[in-house]
Formats: sequence, C-alpha cells, structure tokens
Amino acid sequence: MIISRTPLRLSFLGGGTDYPAWYNDHGGAVVATTIDKYCYVTLHNGKMWDTYDMPTKSGLATSSAFTVGLLRVCSNLDKVTLAAVATLWEQEKMSYNVGSQDQYLCAVGGFHLLHFDEHGLRDTPIEDGDWLQDYLLLFDTHQRRISGNIIADQLKQMKKHHQSYHRLVELAELGYDSIQSKDWQSFGELMNEGWTLKRELSSLISSDRIDEIYSSAKEAGAIGGKLLGGGGGGFILLVVEPEKHQNVRSTLERLTHVPFQFEYDGTEVIYDRPK
Repeated sequence: MIISRTPLRLSFLGGGTDYPAWYNDHGGAVVATTIDKYCYVTLHNGKMWDTYDMPTKSGLATSSAFTVGLLRVCSNLDKVTLAAVATLWEQEKMSYNVGSQDQYLCAVGGFHLLHFDEHGLRDTPIEDGDWLQDYLLLFDTHQRRISGNIIADQLKQMKKHHQSYHRLVELAELGYDSIQSKDWQSFGELMNEGWTLKRELSSLISSDRIDEIYSSAKEAGAIGGKLLGGGGGGFILLVVEPEKHQNVRSTLERLTHVPFQFEYDGTEVIYDRPK
C-alpha cells in the first residue's frame, strides 16, 4: 500500500495567463501558493482511491492535485519532472481545459512567482511571504461549478481581451513587488483590479450571488479578493487587515470560513508498506 499527500493551491494574481493559448504567444505570469489542505491518493493491490480535505470542483486545484498524487504513488520521478508529466497528461492526453500553474504548484509546493512562455516555466520562489497569511481570509461560497465549461468560454473570447490579459501579467509582477515590500494594502488593491478584469473575460466567471458576496465583503473591510480557480463558484479569497477580520466573518456568516497555512513540501509519499 502506498499513500501520497498532495497540497491544494491558492492563486492570487495572473490566473488565466497560464494557458498555452495565451502564453505561447504573449507570455504569462502568476503569483500563487500551496496550503495545508490536501488530496490523498492510495494505491493498494492494483486498486486506487482518493480523498480530499476540501470539496472538489471548488477552485483549489483538486483535479491537478489528484493527477500529481496519482503519479507520485506510481513513479519515482523528481517533483519538477512529475509536474511536467502531469501537465502533459492533463492538457494533451486528456484535453482538459487547464492551465500550467496547478500541476507545478501541487508537485513542488510553496509560494511562487511563475512565468510562462513558449519555452516553458520559470520559477521565482517567494521566500519571505508568510507575513501575508495574517491578511487573508478563505471562504467556501457553497456554489459549485464545472470549471471546464467556464474556461472553454473564456478561451473562446481570448482575442477580444488581449489588453486585459497583458494587464493580468503586469498585476502578477506588481504583486510580487508588494509581497517583497510587505505592502498588504497594495497587494489587496491589485487583487481587486485582477478580479475586476477577470470578470470581464467571460460572463460565466461570476454571478449575481458571487457579486453580492464580494460587495458585502468589501463594505465590511476587505481591500480586494477573488474567486479561486476558473470562477462560477467555489472558494473566495479576501485580503483583509487583521483588525477587520471579525467584521468580515460576521458579514459572511452564511459562508464557511476555512483557516489555513501556507505549505512548502509539495507532493509526498506519506505511507509505503510492501505487500
């Protein structure tokens, strides 16, 4: 029996620019981290099953965490190679509408600024970003979605939104600078701009209910935030100064608040017992 544990991820800025349809011609960038919520894959006597700390189809990269976790129990590949195989599998073999950040993050773990282009991925680890955790709140909106449908619509309309995609890349790079300077307010404002831009990429990304949640959070003290993943529902991440956390949590009391910590280990085999 072999069991792997693979972290889920939060994507802050640049989401959408990590699709090959965009970055092969224009370049992409994202700021993202993995967290201490996991996908577990068990392989025993030729049978496989998976379990999760968090709901699937919720914007936390559970599908890529599963792919990476399955490859982990089936191979001895190093983490970077494992991420490359997972990306190839999802994008080309399975023809999923997925970007290129999730597989790498779930495999390697940690907090990163990632750049993408036709030649591959360039990783700039973020070494001193733990301070940001104190300014983040994560909530389950209890709205579920099929992200592939949303992303397909987004990709179909990509040519109409070139200016927005270029700005999303810039926001990721500016976000990295804000983290380095420990400027939480600037980081929150960048996330707010990023969410405003992302909503324009497809009418399916947000909804009246999601817009209401986001507006209520801002009125209660959030500087910025976004839905995680492809949009449409799932988890919402907010940037809020600690003094206003309770006010935001009270305002969003119908949602489920989920405490978390950044993690830096990536996918691991946590149990390996020979037959």
